[in-house]
Amino acid sequence: MRRLPDDTITLTLPSVTFDTLFGDPDFPVNARGGNDTITVSVEGMTSVNLIGDTTTLLDHSRGGNDTLTVKIAASLNTVVVDGDAQSMSGDAKGGNDTVTGDSTNSLRNGFSLFGDAECAMSDHTQGGNDTVIGVFGGRSANTLVGDGGTMTGDAHGGNDTLAAFQANQDGSAALYGDAFGITDHARGGNDTLTFTIGSNAQNGGGGLYGDAGELAGDASGGNDTLTVVDLSGHFNYESFTMIGDAYTMSGSAHGGNDIVAGGAYADYIVGDALHYNPAAPGSITGGRDVLNGAGGNDEMWGGPNNDIFVFDRGSGQDLIHDFNQGNTAVGSTAVEHDLIDVHDYGFADWTALKSLISDDPSGNAVIHLTGSDTITLQGVHAADLHATDFIV
Repeated sequence: MRRLPDDTITLTLPSVTFDTLFGDPDFPVNARGGNDTITVSVEGMTSVNLIGDTTTLLDHSRGGNDTLTVKIAASLNTVVVDGDAQSMSGDAKGGNDTVTGDSTNSLRNGFSLFGDAECAMSDHTQGGNDTVIGVFGGRSANTLVGDGGTMTGDAHGGNDTLAAFQANQDGSAALYGDAFGITDHARGGNDTLTFTIGSNAQNGGGGLYGDAGELAGDASGGNDTLTVVDLSGHFNYESFTMIGDAYTMSGSAHGGNDIVAGGAYADYIVGDALHYNPAAPGSITGGRDVLNGAGGNDEMWGGPNNDIFVFDRGSGQDLIHDFNQGNTAVGSTAVEHDLIDVHDYGFADWTALKSLISDDPSGNAVIHLTGSDTITLQGVHAADLHATDFIV
């Protein structure tokens, strides 16, 4: 296999430019891309697409291990960065790339960062184990994707690390561990997604999706970890939607075993998906997820399968929508055994905790952990709860 040279390229783009830049523009079929380092500074209104290797990786082609960085100093820019190519097919494999977009000191910009390819990853393609970093502020909306725009066939996502950092002012980001959509027999990787709210951030929010916007067909999600880290302390900050697998699961999709940990605000914390469209009753399966809303008044859905809901001191007034009911969302009648972990509150035993559980006027069980921390279980009565439902 021919290996292309390693290149180091540094460019400054002036105003009103529309450029597509490649790390390996002349890419023979079945070649291996070089390990390129490309840094682009944007100083005026620009539309730029930076690609680590070539337009399309075909057959047995391999992407290089590239380091791609775009620094944005001006306003109203559109930036797309692909770690390897715009599309991948055959048995192509992406490299282990580091993709960074930085618009900290600019206004009204948006970047879309892809670890492998912005368009389709099809056939038997394999995504690299990529690191995708977005640093932003200034009223910007941004997107970070671990692998590709879509994954079809038997494509497999890499084990990616996505890190969004809101450095100042207002901003938002959507993080997808693998792709916008995953279908057929494609599989998501085991990804780590982190959104950090910087100390100078004021307003914002975002969405973290462990795998995709939609898992369809016989697609499978990876075992992902989603986390929000708050360094700001601004309580007017907007909420996050955090979903272990996908916003929607259809057909016979399978969820991974995910860990989802929210921030200090009112978040939506979801183990598998918010919406289900099974091909037949029970055809969709969920993972065994661990959900922790942290602070704020959170709404939580474990989804199908047995999940653990964790509550630490200062957890706020939280609502679990589907305690021991997640299987019903996919038409399954299988017995479910979720757990509620309140170990951090230091209850002596189940008897001490039981005395703090009662029904609200609508008949929903409410667990009064402290004067300000409660857990409401929608559709569950206090009499239905037992010691085996809790980790004390």
